[in-house]
Amino acid sequence: MSRKYRLVAVDLDGTLLNSSHEIPAENHRALADCAAAGVAVVIVTGRRFPGVLPYLRALDFDAFVVANSGAIIKAGIDGPILRRRLLPQSVAERVLDIADQSAMEAVLHDGPSAEGHLILRESARKLPHLARYLSRATPPPAWTDVLRLERDPVQIGFANSVSAIRSFVTVLTTELGARRDEVSLARTEYPVDDLALLAVLPTEATKSSALWFLSERLGIKMSETLAIGDNWNDLDMLEHAGMGVVMQNAAEELRARGFEETGTNDEAGVALAIRRYVL
Repeated sequence: MSRKYRLVAVDLDGTLLNSSHEIPAENHRALADCAAAGVAVVIVTGRRFPGVLPYLRALDFDAFVVANSGAIIKAGIDGPILRRRLLPQSVAERVLDIADQSAMEAVLHDGPSAEGHLILRESARKLPHLARYLSRATPPPAWTDVLRLERDPVQIGFANSVSAIRSFVTVLTTELGARRDEVSLARTEYPVDDLALLAVLPTEATKSSALWFLSERLGIKMSETLAIGDNWNDLDMLEHAGMGVVMQNAAEELRARGFEETGTNDEAGVALAIRRYVL
């Protein structure tokens, strides 16, 4: 039987994972059924690859992984890196300069082979928003007095309040000037915790670009892809997929954009969407 959707791309936090940061059994079964039916499964996340590994190991099938919001695309746990897009060092240095001028502490993501290293300045140790972001960091961050770039990083990240990150996006966009076209900005917000994350990445490192890359590699049309997400860093993927499905726990502004909607992450909304639209 031919299927309308042959590739399913699923965000991790707030989407595939419930509030306890676990994969509900219903979601696991639905994704396994997709794989058994020949539907490609892709985990698409802003996390570094090491932060995805525990969930990949919990699955009993192979899934593609898009880490760092599209900077690194990998074929499962032991498979090769299929594509990497690193932030040019000159652009990264300019972003760090702007961050210093704005009193924003940066998180340097290093490791072109998906090592997932984090490097921060000692001055960032006691910042509450960064502490929350780093509380589950795997591997743990390295601390230094001065951030020095010796090669192209994977990305530069920031964690702060929602209003501070939104303001910093405006500052970055203005101060980068013509170089704004050399970066993509992936923003994730958790309003209940007043926490927002910002990833500064190279232009092609987006979730939608990763979806295009994998669909072409697998001989699948974009119209045959289905994407499920819950946050602003999922927006471009939801817009470019054949069908975009937003979680009910997503922000009202995101849910109001006309995507199909499924249950919350605590209601196994991923499984509900897959059963309805794919299987």
